[in-house]
Parts: sequence; C-alpha cells; structure tokens
Amino acid sequence: MRKGKKNMKITGKYEKINPLYSLYVILGLVAVAVPFRMYQLLNIIEADTGFYRAVDWSVPLMYVLGVLAIVVPYVLTTLAKNVPASKSPFKKNMFLAVASFVFAGGIIFDVVSSLSTFLINAKNFSAVGLSIMGTMDQAQLPLLIESIFGVLAAIYVIIFGISFIDGRTTYSQYKFLALAPLFWAMSRIVIRFVRKIAYVNVSDLMLELFAITFMMIFLLSFARICAGLANSKAMRTLFASGFVGIFFCVVSNLPRLLMVITGNANALPDEYPFSLCDLGFAVFAFAYIYNVVKCAKENDSAELLGAEVEVHDEMETDDNFLSE
Repeated sequence: MRKGKKNMKITGKYEKINPLYSLYVILGLVAVAVPFRMYQLLNIIEADTGFYRAVDWSVPLMYVLGVLAIVVPYVLTTLAKNVPASKSPFKKNMFLAVASFVFAGGIIFDVVSSLSTFLINAKNFSAVGLSIMGTMDQAQLPLLIESIFGVLAAIYVIIFGISFIDGRTTYSQYKFLALAPLFWAMSRIVIRFVRKIAYVNVSDLMLELFAITFMMIFLLSFARICAGLANSKAMRTLFASGFVGIFFCVVSNLPRLLMVITGNANALPDEYPFSLCDLGFAVFAFAYIYNVVKCAKENDSAELLGAEVEVHDEMETDDNFLSE
C-alpha cells in the first residue's frame, strides 16, 4: 500500500504538462534523425547486412536520439496529469478512419510480401528435397503465422476505421479479434530474431526490433481499451509506447523511402526494404492519440487518469483477459 501511494504522487502530478508534449519532442527528434540516418545509409552501412562498416560521429548521435525518444515520452506521460481516461473515442472522425485504412493497407502489403517469401522458399526447398517448412533460419513457420494474423489484423483495423465513419463502436464487439494486430506484430519480431545481428551496432535490424517492440506494447493497450477491458494505466502506456513507436518506425523506414525516391535504392540492405506497414502504424498511432486528446478536450472530460488512479479499486477490470 505504501508503495502504491508513493507511485500515485509521481503519476499525474503535473497539470501543466500537456500529453502531446511528447509528440512535439518526437517530431523534433525525427527531424534530426532522418537526415543522419540517410547519411549513414549512403556512407557507413553495409548493403549486404545492414550493419555499420565504420563507426563515426553519427553512431553515438543515433544512440543519444534513440535513448531520448524512449525516455522523454515515458517520463512526460507519467508526470502529465491530463492524460485522458482509458476509453476509446467514439465520435465520427474521418482522419482516424483514413489512418486506419492506411495501416490496414500496410498490413495487407506485409501479408503479401510474407506469403510471397514463404511460397518462394517452399518451392526452393521442394527442389532440393527439403520440407516445405524449411529450417528455422528461413523462419517459414513464423512467416505463415504472420500472414494468418496479418489478414485478421487488417480485417479488425478496417472494422475499426469504418466505425469512425458511421460513428458506431462496432469494433468493441470483437474483443478477441482486437488481439490480431498484437499477434501479427509478435510474429514479425520472431522473424527478426532468427536473423544474424550485431547488438553493439545500431543496425537496421536493431531499429526494426525497437520499432516492433513498442508497436506491440501499443497494440496490447489498444486491444484492451477497444475491448473495454483496460485498467486505469492503459492509456498512459498507449501514449508513451505510441510516441516511441512512431519515432523508430519513421526513422527506420522514411529514410528507406527517400532513398528509393532519390534513386539510391541500391544502397539499401537487401533484407531491409521499405516497410509500408511500419509507416502506416506511425500514421495510425498519431491519429489515434491525437483523436483521443481531441475528444477529451471537446467533452471537457473530468475522467482524467489522475482521478482514475485514486479510485482504481472501483474501476478495476477482469484481469483474466488481456491482463498485463
């Protein structure tokens, strides 16, 4: 009990901290990191592995930017008092609907890519007499699982988007389907872990691992909130992980897109192409968080998280489902 009271004094202590301050910080960090990441891709990144072939001044800079992108959102979101309650917005919002469709489109693009890789590998394995599932190095089973959950995730995100066109909370009826985006992201990170990696370097793979990790944290809180089964801290977790996820998704993929547009696609590592689903997630996370804050202001909501913490015993939900 003493520990809980101590935490309550820290959480939601500062009313003057706007929940969106973290977003402004993230946008500033992205503006700095993207040009430097492009510099790295052009000058010090190996096209074959995605690792650094040389360490210069930009490497520690990327470390610093990455640490700031993680620490600042979590600190500000923890201290901010006016974080909206752990409830999903329900008003019509075309921006959030479009962002949902963009994310769903990115997931579908990822599914097509994963299935293509699975089928190509399966054909090659059959030609040399191996099982269609191949070996762990080829991650055939995770690719198949990723594709299955990707289809389900896209369906749920589309339903979510449609709900903000007609103004109904249709998505809240599909509690288990709400977990599909999380399982899809989990499958993606398993595939990354079977690849070779140099943990001492901020390589493409490391950036992807951070991006997907915080994407997973966001999607877990998102599923709980959409299902109406979130505890009082879920929205804080969603805000913080969403801001961090936006940073790593944009920094790992926007430079790749710009490299392709500028005719430098040959400098990109073969195993780390541009990922539409990651940028789609960044757009979706931004739209969702912004809409939550906007709805809270429009409703002049008194149900802020700081108040919820004080009465958490009354608002505690069933921990047997989607529990932390």
